[in-house]
Amino acid sequence: MAVMSLVLVVQVVLVVAAVALVAPVLVSVRGSADARRRLARARTASGEVVAVTDVGGQAVPTVRYHVGSERLETTPRTPRPSARYLVAQPVDVRYDPQDPAWMTLEAVPGDARVPGARHAVASGVVAGVLLVAAAFLQLLR
Repeated sequence: MAVMSLVLVVQVVLVVAAVALVAPVLVSVRGSADARRRLARARTASGEVVAVTDVGGQAVPTVRYHVGSERLETTPRTPRPSARYLVAQPVDVRYDPQDPAWMTLEAVPGDARVPGARHAVASGVVAGVLLVAAAFLQLLR
């Protein structure tokens, strides 16, 4: 009886671990799809870097740009991991006309990046292995 309850506990742990691996990937995939939609309807504006902050070893610029009569100041939603920014540096901004505060930066026109689902394949494979192990334990019961 104790072995069966231990097997059940291990199965629950395996399933919870699989869900914990897959959930962030699904959120990332959804965010990538949202960024693709926004970039598809994006407009271009000229901006200027007004500040640079170090976030986890990555330089994240704060950019000021104008959309119509509105002056906006924000950080890009899809930062370039290896880019270097200087205060007062001019930048090209791609913004969503339906939500002008959402923007990203381009080094050259058309190169705005859509964030990828990080580690999606590896997480999916590991989650699959965990679920197969849980199913195998079910067969042993």
